[in-house]
Amino acid sequence: MTKRNVILLTIAGFSFIACQNTQKPEKENTLKQAVKPTGSVLNAKDVDFTLAKNYFVNNTVTKLENPKIETQEQFDEIFGTAAHMGNDGKPTVIDFSKQNVLAVVLPETDRQTEIYPVSLQKDEKGEILLTYEVKVGQKQTYTIRPNFAVIIDKSEKGNIRLNEIKQLQ
Repeated sequence: MTKRNVILLTIAGFSFIACQNTQKPEKENTLKQAVKPTGSVLNAKDVDFTLAKNYFVNNTVTKLENPKIETQEQFDEIFGTAAHMGNDGKPTVIDFSKQNVLAVVLPETDRQTEIYPVSLQKDEKGEILLTYEVKVGQKQTYTIRPNFAVIIDKSEKGNIRLNEIKQLQ
């Protein structure tokens, strides 16, 4: 891949991220209310989270073995910062002494793809269920790595289960 192609893909990726961030509700509670969680668990409690903004997946990452990220070093191996000008252009601050990150990274695709968290719940067994929605659209002339990351309190312990809700646009 030429240097020019890398630069064009990087610019396209940043543009895509910026467009996605402007279309999503600002508050996490609004996100939870915007889509009815079909993966809800009986007798579960909601877990508070914050959506991590302005990060991109490093192109060295092909798959996440575990969605839970507990250190800055682990996070930096997976994500890079995608700061941009304007309001809310800085990456969300993450304090790994008090917080962990749950991340979902999908395979590279040439389809327009939106991915975002719907709900985060802890069941009576202590397992944490992260439900997220994926909307797949039309073919594009470039590829992307759909992803998101949510920040949770370090006190939230338990096995992480992922529940994907897929929709075609």
